[in-house]
Amino acid sequence: MGAEAVSPRVFEGTGTLPDSGQLPRFGVLNRQHRAELCGGQRSRCHSHPHEVQVNPPPTSNRRGLVAYIAPFALYLGITMLESKGWLGIAHEYEILCTAKGIVVALLLWCFRGEYPAWSSRGLGLAVMAGIVGFVVWIGLDWLQTALPGFQAVIDSVMQGGRAGYDPFADPESRMLRLTFVGVRIAEMAAIVPVMEELFWRGFLARYLLADDFRKAPQGVFTPFSFAVVTLAFASVHPEVLAAIGWGALINLIFRRTANLWACVVMHATTNAVLAAYILATGHWRLW
Repeated sequence: MGAEAVSPRVFEGTGTLPDSGQLPRFGVLNRQHRAELCGGQRSRCHSHPHEVQVNPPPTSNRRGLVAYIAPFALYLGITMLESKGWLGIAHEYEILCTAKGIVVALLLWCFRGEYPAWSSRGLGLAVMAGIVGFVVWIGLDWLQTALPGFQAVIDSVMQGGRAGYDPFADPESRMLRLTFVGVRIAEMAAIVPVMEELFWRGFLARYLLADDFRKAPQGVFTPFSFAVVTLAFASVHPEVLAAIGWGALINLIFRRTANLWACVVMHATTNAVLAAYILATGHWRLW
């Protein structure tokens, strides 16, 4: 699914988006296509409720890059370290995971002026898609573990899966761990959806369309950008099949709603339901 499926949307000074016959193969956009897509330096979308929204850059492009990339990069970097035990301190996982969430939340707050304005368009659809996405995630994760030898290959490539944190494993620090469960759920349902969606669909999906990604409209994909965003998202999740299926679904929601915040709501819904499922079933490897 790509840009050829997007209905024409009117832009000031440009008429309409290029149709599928005008888009280059493999999603490589030349200057002409980028100009048609983004309408040049002064263009922004009309305010019709069903039109794609383009948010002009409020400040320098460098600050915009930092705002969209830094929270994700920091979160991913600490996640790769938190289960290694390299610091050699008690409750290292809980401390690093909590600190990670706090620092990323502060970064998101500091850069809040760089992000698209809040929109409620498509939020109902996003909630429903989030629930469907949970079913997709669990089903494809089961399939990945059921395929002979497939999980072993994934583990060898990714050097293992998640930390598999069990908050009830150590009765001597039960209160601390139960408190941390609340922190972990807050991260999954609030911080991670904002941080990841800003990077994957707020930055990467639009950067593949235009060098100054904030001038590219929300919700537009070429076949190439759709595939790259989906596969890149899967590459940082040990549940590879689930991430491919879920990543394709949320890309479709982004295309349908042209609203990054709808993607955040879908992501938050899936993660909240997933957290409840983990607590109910004890499938800690999905934590």
